[in-house]
Amino acid sequence: MNSDRLALILETATDGFWDWDLRADRLFLSEGYRTLIGYSSDETFIDSVFIEAIVHPDDRPACVPVIRDLMDGSRISATLEYRILRGDGATVWVQARGTAVDHDDAGRPARMVGTIFDITARKRNEEQLVLMGAVVDDATDEIFWADRQGRLVYVNRAACENLGYSREELLSMTVSDVDPLVPSDRWPVMWETVRLQGGFVMDSVHRTRDGRDIPKEISVRYASIGGREIVYGFARDISERKRVEEALRTSEHRLRLMVEHLPAGAAHREGDRLLVNRAVEEITGYRRHELDTLDKWFSTIYGEQAAEVRAVYEADRAAGMRVPRIMPVRRKDGTIRHLEFFGYQYESGEVWLLHDVTDRRAVEEEIRRLNADLEARVRERTADLESFCHSVSHDLRAPLRHIAGYARMLQEDYRDRLDDTGRHCLSRIGRAAVNMGELVDGLLSLSHISREDIERRNVSLSSIARSVGRELSEREPDRKVELEVADGINGCGDPRLLRILFENLLGNAWKFTARVERPKVEFRMESRDGKNVYVVRDNGVGFDMRYVHKLFGSFERLHGPEEFSGPGMGLAIVRRIVERHGGTVRAESEIGRGAAFSFTLG
Repeated sequence: MNSDRLALILETATDGFWDWDLRADRLFLSEGYRTLIGYSSDETFIDSVFIEAIVHPDDRPACVPVIRDLMDGSRISATLEYRILRGDGATVWVQARGTAVDHDDAGRPARMVGTIFDITARKRNEEQLVLMGAVVDDATDEIFWADRQGRLVYVNRAACENLGYSREELLSMTVSDVDPLVPSDRWPVMWETVRLQGGFVMDSVHRTRDGRDIPKEISVRYASIGGREIVYGFARDISERKRVEEALRTSEHRLRLMVEHLPAGAAHREGDRLLVNRAVEEITGYRRHELDTLDKWFSTIYGEQAAEVRAVYEADRAAGMRVPRIMPVRRKDGTIRHLEFFGYQYESGEVWLLHDVTDRRAVEEEIRRLNADLEARVRERTADLESFCHSVSHDLRAPLRHIAGYARMLQEDYRDRLDDTGRHCLSRIGRAAVNMGELVDGLLSLSHISREDIERRNVSLSSIARSVGRELSEREPDRKVELEVADGINGCGDPRLLRILFENLLGNAWKFTARVERPKVEFRMESRDGKNVYVVRDNGVGFDMRYVHKLFGSFERLHGPEEFSGPGMGLAIVRRIVERHGGTVRAESEIGRGAAFSFTLG
């Protein structure tokens, strides 16, 4: 390397470098060196006199002889730590190293090169370390200092107490006496490693006086204090951590055994690697080494469809594998099985659970076939039943009309020929025929509502309630019933069926308030557990809650026909309509204080 190139390197380097021409006693300093000592390149001529002059007076006795030995050839290299007086008056600690790289004909060094670094911060830390000796001695962690030969030169109180030795005994021992994992022939290597790297952390053990080996986490560092090199370490008891780690290893081993012997298939993916259990081998017919990567899994199992199936898998992964998926799998013998995949993701991979659902799918398919056959039979029987109902309706209605008609004729034409008993009997015959007709109509209505398709849409329940209320008022113009309907009540359902529902609920309220002096019926909406609940309330006669379970049955009555007329089908129709909408209906009452019917629409 020529002098121009070297000068360029020294000029541009940010670290402290120097090149010393011993024959001319002239030093060429890098810009980093000049910045460190606080002198620019045009301020002064740099020679050995200058170098000696900037050494702190307290350090000159140790440094100046070494500098002169380098000049006269007594030394060919040296490493010094000392203080420099900067050009601005400040003091900094430096470490300087130099080596002879050229000699004259007589063998004396003609040129030396070297480096210089600012170690002020390190020196301050070392001073702080010394000043904090008392604090260190009270630390709960064990603290050791050792020299180059591995001799212990300082131990704190915790080290003495934990190992069972006095301080004097420990200071007569070596690192190898305390740590059986660091034999004496290994210590020099460890020393150099710590010195070059600055320090590291390792797990080891410390042997107590009574022969017990205690697991320790040891953090070691290198330091030079007042020219004295040491390695200092902090040792912390990690017995509990080791116990937990051993427990985890045992748990992992047990988990592996459990997964291996699961009756269901299980696979673990990390990166492209795939580990499957014995059940997967049995399901697919392949050995686990044939399926130990994602590529092998898809290409082996799915062949020409590998890319298509893998695209589905990648889409499921991107979505978080929230939904299980059933996929066909081709076994090694060519047969097809259906597997249900459950995927669970974690930070670095996935776990798959694979259930062979081939037999279950066959059973489900058979159930679907049977259900379809059953539905066809039900439709056939329903058609027959509907035909039968219409026939019964027609065949019953005609005789009932005849009975009612003849009874009325006898009452009108032969009234004078009949005594009171005869007239009473004819009256009962007529009422019974009318009631029987109403029962037939109720049965047909209930049957029709149960079979009819529902067309759901948003409707105004307030409007339906008001319309039904007007019809009831027109039907009984002599009655003054106060109807209170809240505004803006809407619902989702079949408008025609909802109108039938209100005709029955409001009709019942109208009927059972007939004996009240100031009858009142209201319709409103409430919110219960986040759901809309619709309520029809009256102030009528009410009923005994002990019999509420009978209320919504067909032909069930809680009041006699002589009190209130009707076939007892209205609330059965209400329940059927509500249930067909996916809702529920309930009743609350107290005798003499009215009733409230509440329902939801799913």
